[in-house]
Amino acid sequence: MLSSRFVFGVLFWVFAVPSFVFVQRSSSTDAELIDRVGTYVERYYARAQTLVATETVTVQPVSRRLEPEGPPRQVVNEMRIEWDALIGSPPRAVRELVSGRGRGLGPSGQPDCLDERSFTLEPLAFILPSNRDKYRLSVGRLETIGGVRARRIDYVPRTPESPQVRWNGKCGWVDTFGRTRGGVWVNPASGEVLRFDERLSGHVDLPGPGHPDAPRFVAERADTTIDYKKFAFVDPDETILLPSRVESVTFIRNSAVPRVRMIRTYTDYRRFLTGGRILP
Repeated sequence: MLSSRFVFGVLFWVFAVPSFVFVQRSSSTDAELIDRVGTYVERYYARAQTLVATETVTVQPVSRRLEPEGPPRQVVNEMRIEWDALIGSPPRAVRELVSGRGRGLGPSGQPDCLDERSFTLEPLAFILPSNRDKYRLSVGRLETIGGVRARRIDYVPRTPESPQVRWNGKCGWVDTFGRTRGGVWVNPASGEVLRFDERLSGHVDLPGPGHPDAPRFVAERADTTIDYKKFAFVDPDETILLPSRVESVTFIRNSAVPRVRMIRTYTDYRRFLTGGRILP
């Protein structure tokens, strides 16, 4: 069948979160909170560039009820953050493959169709102070996240963007679905981001590979949740709030693997030098 010949690999921080935000300031208190979070995210990305982590990625075909359908594939990467604020480039996660196991999930078992790409855009870039002109932000009520009283900041695009898909043969990778909305839960006192959620605003038609036999691809669901927790470092001693787990669920109609759950966990955070030497 035609639908079995093409597959999407889901980029993440899956589908990259758009990089610009418009701030709807309902009150001076809300504006101050958004500014505090934006400043925190600037410091976070600057600090994260000195760290490297072990990223374990499990990709699992699932049913519409999210029950496993077939064997998973697992890949281990070394991951770090790159960001050049001076030239205005968006922060991105850069990966180096360490190992992989399990049959590839793409056409003919190609191992790289659904594996993480060597780099993906970072999701918190939407709230950087320099990126507030295309999204509305709204501050919600207090909630409890991980035992911390947190306030949610929701974002909605003012103008939906076109989806961006890159194709290599029969493998397609979604850079952005174009119609997403979501939010972050933050510590109102420090501006720390405790959790990130994103989802599709509706079904999205995705550009095909230009192949005459290619079916029509439709993104029906694209949900992502990131949980952050504190990791301790020594010499010097400090504690930093960093991603611990990312879960994304993607439904793309007519893809060879139409429903996928990807879980990424982060362990063994450590400092490194620019030259690549790992610090103990």
